[in-house]
Amino acid sequence: MMSQRGLYQPRIADEHIRQLYQWARRLEMPMTRLVNALLAHGLTRLEQGVEHVSDPPVGVSGRRKTRPEENR
Repeated sequence: MMSQRGLYQPRIADEHIRQLYQWARRLEMPMTRLVNALLAHGLTRLEQGVEHVSDPPVGVSGRRKTRPEENR
């Protein structure tokens, strides 16, 4: 998807949008601020060589359908 300025804007999967929305509500912060914080953290870890994008997240064996508020 392209914005009016010609910048690439990747489509975020609907399941991630739902989770981001739920976490943003739980943390009482705007979704954009949450996404930017998560990206900053993830990019730093990639630069440090801590994370490998091709590897699944730790502790994830399949698609997770649990809502954040159910994990309290």
